[in-house]
Amino acid sequence: MDTSLAAQLESVLRKAAGEGTSLTSMTVDYGSGEGAADFEAKAWVERATRSLVFVQAELRRADGGLAASGSAICRRAGA
Repeated sequence: MDTSLAAQLESVLRKAAGEGTSLTSMTVDYGSGEGAADFEAKAWVERATRSLVFVQAELRRADGGLAASGSAICRRAGA
């Protein structure tokens, strides 16, 4: 896949935050080693308030190694 690790993380973070949210802040930490083309993505909500959603995500290579991890804060629409 040609998409950068950061772009892939942003996509799964936004999906985990849910529709009607907009990205406010995002942090990416890169793993060591060479990456493969395909990754297994996992994302989850750490905490949600009335106006903000705090989400985390990981991209793992086929061998289980961490390619990148990220966290984001998303603002709910109308908040």
